[in-house]
Amino acid sequence: MTAVVFARFLRDTRRSMAWWALGMVALVLFTVAFYPSVKGNEAFDKVFEDLPQAVRALVGAQEGVPLTSPPGYLHGRLFSVMVPVLLVTLGIGLGARAIGGSEGDGTLELLLAQPVTRSRVVAERYGAVVVVLAAVSATLTASLLALGPLVGLLDGIGIGGLFAANGAAFCLALLHTTLAFAVGCATGRSGPAVATATSVAAGGYLVQGLAAVSGGVPAIEGLSPWHWYLDRNILVDGLPPAAVIGPVLVTGLLLAAGCWLFNRRDLR
Repeated sequence: MTAVVFARFLRDTRRSMAWWALGMVALVLFTVAFYPSVKGNEAFDKVFEDLPQAVRALVGAQEGVPLTSPPGYLHGRLFSVMVPVLLVTLGIGLGARAIGGSEGDGTLELLLAQPVTRSRVVAERYGAVVVVLAAVSATLTASLLALGPLVGLLDGIGIGGLFAANGAAFCLALLHTTLAFAVGCATGRSGPAVATATSVAAGGYLVQGLAAVSGGVPAIEGLSPWHWYLDRNILVDGLPPAAVIGPVLVTGLLLAAGCWLFNRRDLR
C-alpha cells in the first residue's frame, strides 16, 4: 500500500495539528482585535521613536515603518518573533518525535518489521512532518486574510507580501525541524534531538539579537538563520533570497545526513 507510513503519521498527529491550528486562529483573533486601539495612534509611535535603537530592534521596529501601520504592526506583533517561535517549537517537537521518539518508545522496530525500507520510513515520516507544519502555517495566513480586512489590518499589504512573510517563517521553522529530525535519525532518541535543535534555534536568535543591538559583525550574523529571516520587514521590503535559499540548502543537507546515518546504524 502506497504512502501508508505517511498516512499513519498524519492520523497519529491529527489532534495535535488541530489544536495548533486553533491556536493560530486564536492568535490572529487577538492580534486583529487589538489593532484598532493602536491604529494611527501617533502618541504610540512617538513612544517607540524615543526608545533606544537597540530596544526598537528587539520589538521588530524598523526605520520608516510606524508600528501603528499595518506592516509595522503585523511584523512587530507576529512575524518578528511570535510566528517563527511557534512554528519552530511545533517543528522541533514533530521532527524529534518522527524517528527518534518512535524508536525510543519501541514502535519504530515494529514498523520496520513490516515490508518497508528504512529510506521509505524516513521519506514518508518526514513528508508527513512537513505537511503538518505547512498546514498550521497556512492556517495563520488564511486567518489573516479572512479577519485582517475587518479592521484594515491588511491595508497596503499585498497578498504576495503576506505569503512571502509566512513562507519565510515556514522555511526558518523547517530548518530547525529537519535538524531535530536528523538528530533523531542519528541517535534514536528524541531528547538529544529536541535539545540540539532548541539550542541551535536559541543560539541563532541570540546572535541575531546581539547583532541588532550592537551593529554586529556581518560575517558572524550572516551565519544565523534568524538573520536571514529578520534582515528586513518582508511585508514592506519583499522577500530576501537568503530567507528561502539558505534554509532550503541546509535542510537538504541535514535530511540527507540523517537518512544516511539512520540506514547505517542498529536500532536501539
